[in-house]
Amino acid sequence: MSQVARRSLVVLLCDQLQRNAIGPYGGPAPTPTFDRLAEEGAVFDRYYCATPLCIPTRPSMMNGRWPHAHGATSFGKGYQTIEAGSELLIDRLHDAGYLVAYDGIWHIDRPAEDDRTGEYAHFQQGRFPYEQHGEELVALGMSADDQRANVYTTTDAGVEPAQISVPVPATWTRPADEHPDMLHAERVARFIREAPADRPIAAWCSLAGPHPPLLVPEPWMSLIDPEKLEPPPGFGMDRSELPKGVREAPGALGTLGWEWERWAPAIAAYYGYVAFVDHCHGMVLAALEETGRFDDSIIVASTDHGEMLGSHGIYQKMVLYERSINIPLIMRAPGVEPGRRAHLTSQTDLAPTLLDLLGMEPPARVQGESMAPILHDPHTEWRGHTFAEYNGWKSGGFRMRTVIGERWKYVYHDGDSDQLFDLGHDPDELQNLIDDPGSQDIVREMRAVLATWMRETGDVLAPEW
Repeated sequence: MSQVARRSLVVLLCDQLQRNAIGPYGGPAPTPTFDRLAEEGAVFDRYYCATPLCIPTRPSMMNGRWPHAHGATSFGKGYQTIEAGSELLIDRLHDAGYLVAYDGIWHIDRPAEDDRTGEYAHFQQGRFPYEQHGEELVALGMSADDQRANVYTTTDAGVEPAQISVPVPATWTRPADEHPDMLHAERVARFIREAPADRPIAAWCSLAGPHPPLLVPEPWMSLIDPEKLEPPPGFGMDRSELPKGVREAPGALGTLGWEWERWAPAIAAYYGYVAFVDHCHGMVLAALEETGRFDDSIIVASTDHGEMLGSHGIYQKMVLYERSINIPLIMRAPGVEPGRRAHLTSQTDLAPTLLDLLGMEPPARVQGESMAPILHDPHTEWRGHTFAEYNGWKSGGFRMRTVIGERWKYVYHDGDSDQLFDLGHDPDELQNLIDDPGSQDIVREMRAVLATWMRETGDVLAPEW
């Protein structure tokens, strides 16, 4: 094959992937695709999502702006649409002459006049397979409604009833190549194979898994023995003294009272799902190799946010604990020195980084910064803190902010008690030191850093202190 005119980009995304699940981060799921990329690329150990919720955080990956700045802060009318005129990474590449493809979960709500998905060479939006999961549950003698729990949620308008997905596993009994995630991967692989060799491509394979429903084909469903699993940190803990936003997190309410016997098979199925999506992403890499693009492409493997998976008794995300916001990022590219990166980085850094690596200017009004210097030299000095935010699940309700430093992490809960964790000695965040007399200087320091960031990024939330 002839060389492409410019370097190509391939982004492999999972939805709701806990980094502790995959091989490069010591996880139990067999993930040869992630493992290979990690061996040949840079593995980020302290990369944080902008917010632990799909609709607000995916735009941050594309425009390098914080949710409170780009306007999509939670689900619901008036809460989930990004600002008009927001410039996205995918648009910049399309305008620069790249053949652009996106297949799978999109979750970027733009004003109608800004929608450009019809211009891309390929665009097919995916959905979570709740209907098929319900059918499998019925075949097992259960109800399709068993995939969700009735909860209540705090919104800006008050407390409202809601439903949240819970981890009820079911086996996908059709051929594996009919599973929606494998179809996403196959379409992206076909796009790569059929793209003209003299055109650069930018392709996103955005899988639904391992986000619920836990609908997993064999043999992946049976890979992990639930009998060999142990409860995660904080499982079964007393949450009564925790801030309300943690006590009443949707994933905490949805699994309230679940015993380990119910959790273990769900966690095993989740790990199996992770192995399956890794296999699907491997299909995309195979197409890159077949077309001679692999060595000269920038390849990114990551997720939109993490997954608590029973830690602190919580399912899903929507809290600012590490398992919810500290997410995997692996980047393989020409000129990138393989190895670990301990730098404090953010999803808002991703778009400016990729454009920098491609020799292009950052997006307009970007708030993140290019990670290219630390990709090329792991010893490069970097900033001392990074941040994340949460603005409620549906129509607001809870608002939280966190600042993470080399050792300390401070979580601000608007209108409630705050949290301070010594990640150096308590990586599982089991001991809140906010009232510890010996930690008050740290509290003041972290609050000052957080307040500066909030002010400089135009946060809509004013800190109470």
